[in-house]
Amino acid sequence: MTYSNPIIPGFAPDPSICLIDGTFFLVTSSFHLFPGIPIYTSKDLVSWTHIGSVSPPVRSQVSLTRATTFLDPWDDGTTLVATGGLYAPTIRHHNGVTYIICTNVIHGASNLPGDERSEQFIIHTSDIQSGNWSDPIIFHEPGIDPSLLFDDDRVYVQLCRVGPEFEIYNMEIDIESGTLITQPTLIWKGWKRGFTEGPHIYKKDGWYYLLCAEGGTFQNHMLSIARSRDLWGPYEHCPANPLYTASGTDRYIQNTGHGDLFEDQNGNWWVVLLGIRLHEGRSIMGRETFLAAVDWPEGEWPTVQPPDESRNLDTQPILFENQNSPVRWVHLRDANLERYHVDGKTITLQADTVDLTSADMSVAFIGQRQRKLHGTAAVELYHPPSPASLRAGLCLYKDEHRFLAIDYNFDLKQVHFEAVNGARSILRSQSHDVSFQSQIAFKIEYTESSLKFSFRADQGDWQFASESDTSNWTDNDFTGPVIGVFGIGDNVAVNFGGFEVDS
Repeated sequence: MTYSNPIIPGFAPDPSICLIDGTFFLVTSSFHLFPGIPIYTSKDLVSWTHIGSVSPPVRSQVSLTRATTFLDPWDDGTTLVATGGLYAPTIRHHNGVTYIICTNVIHGASNLPGDERSEQFIIHTSDIQSGNWSDPIIFHEPGIDPSLLFDDDRVYVQLCRVGPEFEIYNMEIDIESGTLITQPTLIWKGWKRGFTEGPHIYKKDGWYYLLCAEGGTFQNHMLSIARSRDLWGPYEHCPANPLYTASGTDRYIQNTGHGDLFEDQNGNWWVVLLGIRLHEGRSIMGRETFLAAVDWPEGEWPTVQPPDESRNLDTQPILFENQNSPVRWVHLRDANLERYHVDGKTITLQADTVDLTSADMSVAFIGQRQRKLHGTAAVELYHPPSPASLRAGLCLYKDEHRFLAIDYNFDLKQVHFEAVNGARSILRSQSHDVSFQSQIAFKIEYTESSLKFSFRADQGDWQFASESDTSNWTDNDFTGPVIGVFGIGDNVAVNFGGFEVDS
């Protein structure tokens, strides 16, 4: 089988997958984006379609208001950029019902590392293609990266408890109510006992196999595995651990880990896992979803083949996202959807006084994930009748500490460019005096190494605004780039046209 990695390019970390009636369904983390938990489908593991997202219907119960971002300086001089929100969903199918279990990481008022809590929730549907999901069942068990195991008539949750140690706990639950039937029990501390997380249990050949991620989600990331004849342990680790890691290699695909093993329609085993594409210290796309073949003989340990990789831009991942489909659009945190109207490439939004640097409020922003390493994003901004105190434009956004924006300030009659990365103490801005009658266009041209920002007024010539090296936007982070339009002002209607990403 010939496929191109990453199978889900762009902002797509922590994949989980299951096979339902001959179709694969894959979900990933979404952190601060709304709607959350995107769903991708495939019949052949080669071509994929983004069919929607799974934000729980009851947003008051699963709120993204505190999906803020911590900056945590490390001793090596780098900074951990840790965003809250929806972490590491697991998707499973049992007796005609599809379940997703996920963590909502809620940051505290101080917005400092350590001031956070987590909630687990489960949603389900009898028709995953319909997009109709149940209300969330919430249980307040601390931890991250929950997984589900259906074993005969019982249901179990595996969960990573974080703290000084990252350890894996197992508990039996009532899947209808979320009530714990047994208390959480420690079943494994991990192979290297460092950031043991992302657990999944598989029952195969009379064994319970426990797959985990270890080493942290950056350069030391890895997959490890253990097994036991008894679900509750003790678990023995694989003598060949790590099951897979790119650490210490010169492979293009690095930081590989947090995977989910699965069997295809022909009995072949695979693993979906997260990783980054790293070139000369740059990984502008962040954590993406990759596919690797697995050899798993009966009664034996599995082995993972290194993910197939290519740097040939003519061999692109096959991901179908209709430009006019609503599934592509995302907002920040708990967005007020009444402020937005989209018709194809035309967008109308009601500007808000909330700035891009806001840690918890929802900026008047609508955009799409960047999917291509090399491409162009562009939009036209139309002159409003009463533009008092309005800024509006185009932005490449990762979080409230890291974004690049080009906009028009109607008060000052200036095109303004701003580059902000609080993790690297980058704060740069430039302004250009510009007047226009009907419209002004903005453009971002991106490659693996650079980001170039331009503008043109009233169909005139394109003018260069600024350029940035993508190495300045490669951090120890959880999120990936989203490109969209925004408006900052007091409830002014802002009209955009010709919006495109990855053209």
